Amino acid sequence: MEYLYLLLPAVYLTIALFALVRGADMFVVGAKQIGASLGMSKFAIGVLIVGFGTSLPELAASIAAVLDGTTEIVLANVVGSNITNILLVVGVLATLGGRIVIKRDLIKTELPIFFIATAHFLAVIYDGVVDRLEALLLVGTFGAYMWYLFVEAREEDRVELQSTGRRQRLQASSLAFVLLGGAAVLLGAHYTVENVVLLASSLAVPVGLVSIAAIALGTSLPELFVTIQALKTGEAELAIGNIFGSNAFNILMVAGVPALLAPLYADAVVMQLGVGVLIAASLIFFVNGLARQIMRWEGMMMLLFFGFFLLKLMAFV
Repeated sequence: MEYLYLLLPAVYLTIALFALVRGADMFVVGAKQIGASLGMSKFAIGVLIVGFGTSLPELAASIAAVLDGTTEIVLANVVGSNITNILLVVGVLATLGGRIVIKRDLIKTELPIFFIATAHFLAVIYDGVVDRLEALLLVGTFGAYMWYLFVEAREEDRVELQSTGRRQRLQASSLAFVLLGGAAVLLGAHYTVENVVLLASSLAVPVGLVSIAAIALGTSLPELFVTIQALKTGEAELAIGNIFGSNAFNILMVAGVPALLAPLYADAVVMQLGVGVLIAASLIFFVNGLARQIMRWEGMMMLLFFGFFLLKLMAFV
């Protein structure tokens, strides 16, 4: 009978995470079509809709956690998601795809914002609390990043209607996807947080432990799916760039926006293990970006590091 108390929350958490991730996918599909029908450029759609959409599960789960009063879930989610994005997603990409050469000059956009975002986050989480003033720093940094991108990309950020002569027509199915996807995200986020708290209390472990493992891994599935698809289409370089952007968004918005609503607190799992692994993983990824290549053996080492991280989490059980 005791196992039933553990099994049911685990099953419900899996269903809630599936609804959260699938809802985000539906939202992105519909929003991309609506954006095209409104005349948004591919650049704007990529940065705002796709970039936001892949991090929507993390953001929704974090806001739901704050509204539920379990703010320690937020920082565990952010730290765990960024660790998973680098060590698991990039590790899988390099291990399966072999040597990846990055032809784009990442030093112009992705690397600086990734470094600045990570540095700001480590500075504000140093005392284990992210207050509203520190949240303004994170959200303000993201706003400056958006401004820089659109000012720098002014020439690219144009609607190319000359070739078609007209915009893509708005379809009712796109509106349905946005509405249904948004509803699935909201419901999935609510029940994800509810079952994480229930599972943690049933196991008598810190909420942050379940969050940094289950929520972080589950909400990083969109990035993993995008990565696998990029391997199939030969766009591994694009997938690497997306990870830099996704991690910066996680740190600045997924932590920043909820902290505007209420102060966020980091538990022992985050402070004693998560932050250290995040620093190491971020340094490895930053060096890869400077070198503009990732070797297969480096990907394998990332996967081993991720396995080590999961094993170290067991010490908190």
